[in-house]
Amino acid sequence: MTEKIRIGNVEVWALLDMIPPPYAPDDFFPTIPLEAWEMYRRDVLDEDGNLQLYYGCFAIRSQGKLIMADTGMGPGPHPERGNGRGDLINQIRREGLASDKVDYVVHTHLHADHVGWNVTAEGKATFPRARYLVPRADWEYFTQPQILETVPAMDRSVLPLKDLGVMDLVEGEHQITSEVSTIPTPGHTPGHLNVLISSQGQKGVVVGDLIQSVVQVMEPGWGSRADIDPRKAWETRIAMVERIEGEGMVMAAGHFNTGAHFGRIVRVDGRRYWQVESPQA
Repeated sequence: MTEKIRIGNVEVWALLDMIPPPYAPDDFFPTIPLEAWEMYRRDVLDEDGNLQLYYGCFAIRSQGKLIMADTGMGPGPHPERGNGRGDLINQIRREGLASDKVDYVVHTHLHADHVGWNVTAEGKATFPRARYLVPRADWEYFTQPQILETVPAMDRSVLPLKDLGVMDLVEGEHQITSEVSTIPTPGHTPGHLNVLISSQGQKGVVVGDLIQSVVQVMEPGWGSRADIDPRKAWETRIAMVERIEGEGMVMAAGHFNTGAHFGRIVRVDGRRYWQVESPQA
C-alpha cells in the first residue's frame, strides 16, 4: 500500500524497510511500569502485550530535489533483529522513484536502524549522486574510540561516507530547499534532528526517534532505553509535541505502524491522541 501525502507543494512517501521482533514494553521503556500501559493496551500493544516498532524511512520531493530521510536497517540478514532483511531499495522502486536520482540523504541521527542502506556491499554509495547530511554532534559522539567500538553500524554504514567524499556535517537549522530544513532536537542522540517541511502555508515534520511509539503522543514524558540523554530527550520531546499540536503540523513517524506513518496530534477532552492522515494519490 502506498503511503504518500502532500504538504503544500512537497510530496512525502513513507517507505518500510523492515519489521523487527517486538519488545516487551517495560524493556523498551524501562522506567515505565507495566500497569501504566493498561489504558493504552488496545491502541498501542499487540495481542501478546508487546510493543511492535517498524523501521520506516521517508522520501521527500521538493522543488525538483529528491531527499531521503534516513536509510533504515539495511539489507541484512540482521542476527540481532531476528535475522530480518531490509527492503528499502525495492520499496523505493515500487513508488516509481530511483536510488540514483536521490539528491540528499539526511540522517535524523546515527543509530543502526537509520543508516543501514548508506553504502553497498561493494563499499559504494547506495545513492550515488546524493550528499549525505550527518548531524555534526552525532558524528563527534559516535566517532569517539570508546563509543565507536560498540557501534558496528558506524564502521559499516557511516565512516565510509567520509572516505567516499559524499558526507556533509550539518548543525543548527540547515536549509536543504526553501521548503525543507533541519531543526535540532537533541537528547535521543546528541545531534538528533528533525526534518521540517513548510510549503504553501502547510507544515510537516519527520520526527526520527524523537517519538518512537504512538504512546509518546499521549505520554511525551515517557523515554525509551535508547535515549542517550534521557533528561534532554524528555525536554525536547515535550517541546516538539507541543509545537506539532500547536502549529497543526503533519507528523511523519518512521517507527509507527504501516498505514499510520502520517498523522496529526489532536486534543480531545484535554488529552492528546494520534489522528492518522489519509494517504493522497
